[in-house]
Amino acid sequence: MADYIDNGFEDPTIGTPTLGKKIWYFIQDTAAPVNSKAILPAAQTDGSTSIEGDSIDEQTKFGRVVLPSTNEDSIELTTYVVPGDQSVDIIKKAKHDGTQVKIWRVIVDKRFAVQEKDDTDPAKTHQAFPSMFGYGVVDSLDIDDGDDLVSADYTLNIIGKLTDGTFPLTDEQLSALEELSKFERPGETTGDFGTKVSGQ
Repeated sequence: MADYIDNGFEDPTIGTPTLGKKIWYFIQDTAAPVNSKAILPAAQTDGSTSIEGDSIDEQTKFGRVVLPSTNEDSIELTTYVVPGDQSVDIIKKAKHDGTQVKIWRVIVDKRFAVQEKDDTDPAKTHQAFPSMFGYGVVDSLDIDDGDDLVSADYTLNIIGKLTDGTFPLTDEQLSALEELSKFERPGETTGDFGTKVSGQ
């Protein structure tokens, strides 16, 4: 009799699922100079990433033949239009000019953070978060001027396929993201949301 082999299944993963609000999308004009920072589209409401593609599917006398054929990844993002936000202008310009846009989908969740060596100082490290990156061609940009808030919805068709990597974020940048929903006490700041100033 053959030796027993336990090849049933690996231990199940148990934990808290990732929240959609921890996923942030960043874009950049491909004409932006080297060392330029990415743009965080303001008031993101929905984002979806599609990993798709066609297959060759043929019937033969010997049975069905199925082979991978193409990658057709895409990212769709919906935001509200906020004064001073460059993202809609970047998307509109790329669509009109027939140019591309760089896009990153980043999981900004401390549970996924990794420490990476600093290229300028090997003694230092910085935190980075899992990301998918691609060059996108704007398929469409829809700006909805209804009775409610003005929204922008756009789809980027990815050239080739999305690639995995990491996206560095400093503590200050993480704080800026967290600031969007941060609790504050009376008298801590002055001014409307988005223009408020902290007290001394």
